[in-house]
Amino acid sequence: MKKRSYAFLSITIVLLAVLGASASAMAHSLYIQSGRFFVYKGKSSPLFFCYGHHIPVDDGIRRKKLSFIHVLNPDGKSDDIRLRDETSLHSYLVDYEKPGTYVLTAETTPGYFAKYTDKKGRDRHAIKPISAFADRASRIETSIYSKQYAKTYVFCDEPSDNFPAHVGMPLELVPQQDISTLKEGDSLELQVYRNGRPFEGGGYWDATYNGFSTEAEDLAVPTSRLENGKFKLKFTHAGRWYIRYYQKTPAPEEKRGEFLTEKSTATLVLIIRNERINPED
Repeated sequence: MKKRSYAFLSITIVLLAVLGASASAMAHSLYIQSGRFFVYKGKSSPLFFCYGHHIPVDDGIRRKKLSFIHVLNPDGKSDDIRLRDETSLHSYLVDYEKPGTYVLTAETTPGYFAKYTDKKGRDRHAIKPISAFADRASRIETSIYSKQYAKTYVFCDEPSDNFPAHVGMPLELVPQQDISTLKEGDSLELQVYRNGRPFEGGGYWDATYNGFSTEAEDLAVPTSRLENGKFKLKFTHAGRWYIRYYQKTPAPEEKRGEFLTEKSTATLVLIIRNERINPED
Protein backbone atom coordinates (compact mmCIF):
# COMPACT_ATOMS: atom_id res chain seq x y z
CA MET A 1 0.00 0.00 0.00
CA LYS A 2 2.86 2.39 0.82
CA LYS A 3 4.64 1.54 -2.43
CA ARG A 4 1.61 2.51 -4.53
CA SER A 5 1.15 5.74 -2.52
CA TYR A 6 4.77 6.81 -3.05
CA ALA A 7 4.55 6.03 -6.77
CA PHE A 8 1.45 8.12 -7.13
CA LEU A 9 3.02 10.97 -5.17
CA SER A 10 6.09 11.03 -7.46
CA ILE A 11 3.84 11.27 -10.50
CA THR A 12 1.66 14.09 -9.30
CA ILE A 13 4.64 16.31 -8.49
CA VAL A 14 5.40 16.71 -12.23
CA LEU A 15 1.91 16.85 -13.76
CA LEU A 16 1.54 19.10 -16.82
CA ALA A 17 -1.46 21.36 -17.42
CA VAL A 18 -4.18 19.64 -19.44
CA LEU A 19 -7.05 22.12 -19.47
CA GLY A 20 -5.96 24.16 -22.52
CA ALA A 21 -7.50 24.08 -25.98
CA SER A 22 -4.53 22.21 -27.44
CA ALA A 23 -5.74 18.98 -25.82
CA SER A 24 -8.79 18.83 -28.10
CA ALA A 25 -7.01 16.55 -30.56
CA MET A 26 -5.76 14.03 -28.01
CA ALA A 27 -8.79 11.76 -28.13
CA HIS A 28 -10.97 10.66 -31.02
CA SER A 29 -14.16 12.62 -31.69
CA LEU A 30 -17.42 10.89 -32.60
CA TYR A 31 -19.78 12.24 -35.28
CA ILE A 32 -22.96 10.46 -36.38
CA GLN A 33 -23.92 10.81 -40.06
CA SER A 34 -26.58 9.73 -42.50
CA GLY A 35 -26.12 8.58 -46.08
CA ARG A 36 -28.87 11.06 -47.01
CA PHE A 37 -30.28 13.91 -44.99
CA PHE A 38 -33.41 14.41 -47.13
CA VAL A 39 -35.33 11.22 -47.96
CA TYR A 40 -38.71 10.15 -49.29
CA LYS A 41 -41.24 8.19 -47.24
CA GLY A 42 -40.46 4.49 -47.46
CA LYS A 43 -36.77 5.09 -48.17
CA SER A 44 -34.01 3.37 -46.20
CA SER A 45 -30.71 5.14 -45.71
CA PRO A 46 -27.67 4.06 -43.69
CA LEU A 47 -26.28 5.86 -40.68
CA PHE A 48 -22.56 5.61 -39.98
CA PHE A 49 -19.83 7.39 -38.05
CA CYS A 50 -16.76 9.51 -38.28
CA TYR A 51 -14.56 8.49 -35.35
CA GLY A 52 -11.13 10.02 -35.23
CA HIS A 53 -9.43 13.14 -36.53
CA HIS A 54 -9.95 12.94 -40.32
CA ILE A 55 -13.21 14.08 -41.97
CA PRO A 56 -15.52 12.44 -43.17
CA VAL A 57 -14.48 8.95 -41.94
CA ASP A 58 -11.48 7.68 -40.03
CA ASP A 59 -11.11 4.77 -37.62
CA GLY A 60 -13.45 1.91 -36.84
CA ILE A 61 -15.32 1.92 -33.53
CA ARG A 62 -15.24 -0.98 -31.11
CA ARG A 63 -18.67 -2.22 -30.05
CA LYS A 64 -17.76 -1.61 -26.41
CA LYS A 65 -17.01 2.04 -27.19
CA LEU A 66 -20.61 2.71 -28.28
CA SER A 67 -23.13 2.88 -25.46
CA PHE A 68 -26.13 3.17 -27.79
CA ILE A 69 -27.58 4.51 -31.03
CA HIS A 70 -31.12 5.93 -30.90
CA VAL A 71 -33.39 7.04 -33.72
CA LEU A 72 -36.01 9.55 -32.60
CA ASN A 73 -39.04 9.40 -34.88
CA PRO A 74 -41.31 12.36 -35.80
CA ASP A 75 -43.94 11.04 -33.38
CA GLY A 76 -41.46 11.34 -30.50
CA LYS A 77 -40.80 7.62 -30.09
CA SER A 78 -37.22 6.41 -29.83
CA ASP A 79 -36.00 3.23 -31.52
CA ASP A 80 -32.81 1.52 -30.37
CA ILE A 81 -30.39 0.21 -32.95
CA ARG A 82 -29.14 -3.27 -32.14
CA LEU A 83 -25.35 -3.00 -32.31
CA ARG A 84 -23.12 -5.64 -33.86
CA ASP A 85 -20.18 -6.97 -31.87
CA GLU A 86 -17.43 -5.73 -34.20
CA THR A 87 -15.01 -2.92 -34.91
CA SER A 88 -16.30 -0.96 -37.89
CA LEU A 89 -18.05 2.24 -38.97
CA HIS A 90 -21.18 0.70 -37.39
CA SER A 91 -23.39 1.44 -40.36
CA TYR A 92 -27.05 0.48 -39.99
CA LEU A 93 -30.02 0.98 -42.30
CA VAL A 94 -32.71 3.28 -40.96
CA ASP A 95 -36.23 2.95 -42.41
CA TYR A 96 -37.98 6.28 -42.88
CA GLU A 97 -41.64 5.31 -42.79
CA LYS A 98 -43.25 8.54 -41.57
CA PRO A 99 -42.97 12.10 -42.86
CA GLY A 100 -41.20 14.56 -40.60
CA THR A 101 -37.90 15.21 -38.88
CA TYR A 102 -35.85 12.33 -37.49
CA VAL A 103 -33.01 12.73 -35.00
CA LEU A 104 -30.14 10.23 -34.98
CA THR A 105 -28.21 10.17 -31.69
CA ALA A 106 -25.37 8.16 -30.20
CA GLU A 107 -23.40 8.14 -26.98
CA THR A 108 -20.03 6.65 -26.17
CA THR A 109 -19.24 4.46 -23.25
CA PRO A 110 -17.11 6.68 -20.99
CA GLY A 111 -13.44 5.89 -21.34
CA TYR A 112 -9.93 6.89 -20.33
CA PHE A 113 -7.05 8.35 -22.29
CA ALA A 114 -3.62 9.01 -20.82
CA LYS A 115 -0.13 10.03 -21.91
CA TYR A 116 2.69 9.34 -19.50
CA THR A 117 6.43 8.75 -19.26
CA ASP A 118 7.51 5.43 -17.81
CA LYS A 119 10.42 4.96 -15.40
CA LYS A 120 12.81 4.29 -18.30
CA GLY A 121 11.95 7.66 -19.87
CA ARG A 122 9.78 6.25 -22.67
CA ASP A 123 6.58 8.00 -23.78
CA ARG A 124 3.50 5.85 -23.34
CA HIS A 125 -0.22 6.01 -24.19
CA ALA A 126 -2.96 4.22 -22.28
CA ILE A 127 -6.73 3.87 -22.44
CA LYS A 128 -6.85 2.98 -18.77
CA PRO A 129 -7.26 4.83 -15.46
CA ILE A 130 -4.19 6.07 -13.60
CA SER A 131 -4.44 3.23 -11.09
CA ALA A 132 -3.70 0.73 -13.89
CA PHE A 133 -0.25 2.15 -14.68
CA ALA A 134 0.74 4.36 -11.74
CA ASP A 135 3.47 1.98 -10.55
CA ARG A 136 5.11 2.07 -14.01
CA ALA A 137 5.01 5.85 -14.54
CA SER A 138 7.36 8.65 -13.54
CA ARG A 139 5.29 11.47 -15.03
CA ILE A 140 1.74 11.91 -16.33
CA GLU A 141 1.21 14.44 -19.07
CA THR A 142 -2.50 13.82 -19.64
CA SER A 143 -5.17 11.73 -17.97
CA ILE A 144 -8.71 12.26 -19.29
CA TYR A 145 -12.04 10.62 -18.56
CA SER A 146 -14.08 11.22 -21.72
CA LYS A 147 -17.80 11.15 -22.56
CA GLN A 148 -19.20 11.96 -26.00
CA TYR A 149 -22.64 12.70 -27.43
CA ALA A 150 -23.37 12.84 -31.18
CA LYS A 151 -26.45 14.02 -33.10
CA THR A 152 -27.73 14.70 -36.61
CA TYR A 153 -31.07 15.34 -38.34
CA VAL A 154 -32.76 13.62 -41.30
CA PHE A 155 -35.87 15.01 -43.02
CA CYS A 156 -38.46 12.68 -44.57
CA ASP A 157 -40.71 14.32 -47.21
CA GLU A 158 -41.32 17.47 -45.14
CA PRO A 159 -39.84 18.74 -41.86
CA SER A 160 -41.95 18.33 -38.73
CA ASP A 161 -44.06 21.34 -37.73
CA ASN A 162 -42.19 21.48 -34.42
CA PHE A 163 -38.46 21.21 -34.98
CA PRO A 164 -36.93 18.82 -32.36
CA ALA A 165 -33.99 21.08 -31.56
CA HIS A 166 -33.39 19.72 -28.06
CA VAL A 167 -33.79 15.98 -27.47
CA GLY A 168 -32.46 15.66 -23.93
CA MET A 169 -28.87 14.43 -24.26
CA PRO A 170 -26.65 15.09 -21.21
CA LEU A 171 -24.57 17.47 -23.36
CA GLU A 172 -26.09 18.74 -26.58
CA LEU A 173 -25.65 21.30 -29.34
CA VAL A 174 -29.09 22.79 -29.91
CA PRO A 175 -29.85 24.80 -33.07
CA GLN A 176 -31.93 27.90 -32.38
CA GLN A 177 -33.99 27.46 -35.56
CA ASP A 178 -35.20 24.76 -37.93
CA ILE A 179 -32.15 23.83 -39.97
CA SER A 180 -33.98 22.24 -42.92
CA THR A 181 -33.87 25.39 -45.07
CA LEU A 182 -30.31 26.52 -44.32
CA LYS A 183 -28.20 27.31 -47.36
CA GLU A 184 -24.74 28.58 -48.21
CA GLY A 185 -24.13 32.02 -46.69
CA ASP A 186 -26.63 31.54 -43.85
CA SER A 187 -25.67 31.64 -40.18
CA LEU A 188 -26.91 29.52 -37.31
CA GLU A 189 -26.85 30.22 -33.59
CA LEU A 190 -26.26 27.19 -31.39
CA GLN A 191 -26.96 26.90 -27.68
CA VAL A 192 -25.15 24.37 -25.51
CA TYR A 193 -27.48 22.38 -23.25
CA ARG A 194 -26.18 20.53 -20.24
CA ASN A 195 -28.32 18.16 -18.17
CA GLY A 196 -31.45 19.38 -19.92
CA ARG A 197 -30.93 23.12 -19.45
CA PRO A 198 -29.23 25.92 -21.38
CA PHE A 199 -25.61 26.09 -20.31
CA GLU A 200 -24.14 29.53 -19.65
CA GLY A 201 -20.57 28.49 -18.93
CA GLY A 202 -17.41 28.15 -20.99
CA GLY A 203 -15.71 25.59 -23.16
CA TYR A 204 -14.39 25.35 -26.70
CA TRP A 205 -15.95 24.89 -30.14
CA ASP A 206 -14.84 24.39 -33.72
CA ALA A 207 -16.30 23.32 -37.07
CA THR A 208 -15.39 22.25 -40.57
CA TYR A 209 -16.99 20.99 -43.75
CA ASN A 210 -16.33 17.94 -45.88
CA GLY A 211 -13.61 18.71 -48.41
CA PHE A 212 -11.98 21.60 -46.58
CA SER A 213 -8.79 19.68 -45.81
CA THR A 214 -7.39 16.18 -46.01
CA GLU A 215 -5.27 16.69 -42.89
CA ALA A 216 -6.09 15.71 -39.32
CA GLU A 217 -7.74 18.42 -37.20
CA ASP A 218 -7.21 21.01 -39.96
CA LEU A 219 -10.54 22.78 -39.52
CA ALA A 220 -12.34 25.50 -41.48
CA VAL A 221 -13.29 27.18 -38.18
CA PRO A 222 -10.38 26.70 -35.75
CA THR A 223 -10.98 26.03 -32.07
CA SER A 224 -12.39 29.08 -30.27
CA ARG A 225 -13.11 29.69 -26.63
CA LEU A 226 -16.76 29.87 -25.59
CA GLU A 227 -17.79 32.01 -22.62
CA ASN A 228 -21.60 32.03 -22.37
CA GLY A 229 -22.85 28.75 -23.81
CA LYS A 230 -23.72 30.19 -27.24
CA PHE A 231 -21.96 30.68 -30.54
CA LYS A 232 -22.85 31.53 -34.13
CA LEU A 233 -21.58 29.69 -37.19
CA LYS A 234 -21.69 31.00 -40.78
CA PHE A 235 -21.92 28.34 -43.47
CA THR A 236 -19.45 29.58 -46.07
CA HIS A 237 -19.87 26.50 -48.26
CA ALA A 238 -22.61 24.04 -49.10
CA GLY A 239 -22.11 20.46 -48.01
CA ARG A 240 -21.76 18.38 -44.89
CA TRP A 241 -20.70 20.35 -41.79
CA TYR A 242 -19.16 18.94 -38.61
CA ILE A 243 -19.57 21.00 -35.43
CA ARG A 244 -17.95 20.17 -32.11
CA TYR A 245 -18.14 21.58 -28.59
CA TYR A 246 -16.26 20.32 -25.56
CA GLN A 247 -15.72 21.28 -21.93
CA LYS A 248 -13.12 20.10 -19.44
CA THR A 249 -13.20 20.18 -15.66
CA PRO A 250 -10.72 18.96 -13.04
CA ALA A 251 -11.49 15.56 -11.60
CA PRO A 252 -13.20 15.51 -8.20
CA GLU A 253 -10.76 14.92 -5.38
CA GLU A 254 -12.03 11.40 -4.79
CA LYS A 255 -11.39 10.49 -8.46
CA ARG A 256 -7.84 11.82 -8.81
CA GLY A 257 -6.42 8.33 -8.42
CA GLU A 258 -8.22 7.40 -11.65
CA PHE A 259 -8.05 10.51 -13.86
CA LEU A 260 -7.13 14.19 -13.71
CA THR A 261 -9.56 15.81 -16.14
CA GLU A 262 -13.14 15.06 -17.12
CA LYS A 263 -13.92 15.93 -20.73
CA SER A 264 -17.42 15.98 -22.28
CA THR A 265 -17.94 16.47 -26.01
CA ALA A 266 -21.06 17.14 -28.08
CA THR A 267 -21.06 16.99 -31.88
CA LEU A 268 -23.57 17.87 -34.55
CA VAL A 269 -23.53 17.07 -38.27
CA LEU A 270 -25.63 19.22 -40.62
CA ILE A 271 -26.18 19.27 -44.37
CA ILE A 272 -26.20 22.66 -46.10
CA ARG A 273 -27.84 22.18 -49.49
CA ASN A 274 -27.07 23.90 -52.75
CA GLU A 275 -29.17 24.42 -55.84
CA ARG A 276 -28.56 21.86 -58.57
CA ILE A 277 -25.46 22.92 -60.49
CA ASN A 278 -25.89 20.91 -63.72
CA PRO A 279 -29.28 20.57 -65.43
CA GLU A 280 -31.01 17.21 -65.25
CA ASP A 281 -31.23 15.17 -68.46
